[in-house]
Amino acid sequence: MKRSNRLVILVGVLLAVLAFVAIVILLNQREVADAPEEVLETVLVATQDIARGDAVTPDLVEERQVDPEAVQGTALRSASQVAGQAAVFPIPAGSQVTGEALGLGNNLAVNLPALLEPGEKAIAFQVDRVTGVDFLIKAGDTIDVVTSQSINVLQETADSAANADENAPPRFEAIPGLEAARSVKAILQDKRVLYVSATRAQEQEPIDTNGDGIVDETDVQPEQAVLDSVIIVIAGTAQDAEVIKFAQNDLGEVGSLTAIVRHADDDAIEETLGITIDQLVTEYGLRIPSIVEQLNEEGATP
Repeated sequence: MKRSNRLVILVGVLLAVLAFVAIVILLNQREVADAPEEVLETVLVATQDIARGDAVTPDLVEERQVDPEAVQGTALRSASQVAGQAAVFPIPAGSQVTGEALGLGNNLAVNLPALLEPGEKAIAFQVDRVTGVDFLIKAGDTIDVVTSQSINVLQETADSAANADENAPPRFEAIPGLEAARSVKAILQDKRVLYVSATRAQEQEPIDTNGDGIVDETDVQPEQAVLDSVIIVIAGTAQDAEVIKFAQNDLGEVGSLTAIVRHADDDAIEETLGITIDQLVTEYGLRIPSIVEQLNEEGATP
């Protein structure tokens, strides 16, 4: 009888142990099933070193899955997003190719010193919609800068011209009606753009305005700010900075400097003549109204 009782107790203990083990296994399986899947994000990575100014094409990048905390700057998700844009700064092999590297990012924390070569300086000037190519200029472009200045036309005074003393310094006076004659000249060429305060060269990314976690047609996108002027920052020398400062003396002045976008592979320096009214007449055939010629003839009559 006692032996039978022991056997029942042993069987009961064994069953309890097996039940406990089964419960543990089931709980572990449930924890594994309930564990969230690892979320990764797609970024582009350079497959080889890309020098500053080189065209970034799909064959130079590959898509890679990384932890969200490892995403740098404005991430590019597909190789189709690169189509020959010039690299704004060097991109080492194995590093992420970001929007900022192609001048497409929305990151305002631009590290200007990192974009400069030794000896280069960052130079800023202001343009409006016309002189700034409708605000289509972006970081990575190369541009020329043309200035338009109003110059007082001078002539030697009558008493100075009649002075017999050859050592006497000549004196000049403004010619009435010619106090603001225009002169135009390309003053800087093939300058690399480092930063633009605003640009229309890229579309604004849609955002989730209603907070439902989905960006669709129900999200009313905010209107883009109306721009009347932007700041362009170029890489140049201290001499270039002096030229820009002289040509755009007033910080609020807009219109004296015009930016001209160049082809990415064009680094030729063009010898330009500059333009004044007399060159428009003699070189380009600008017609002078007859009334002006008559006035000139009358003024020349003794």
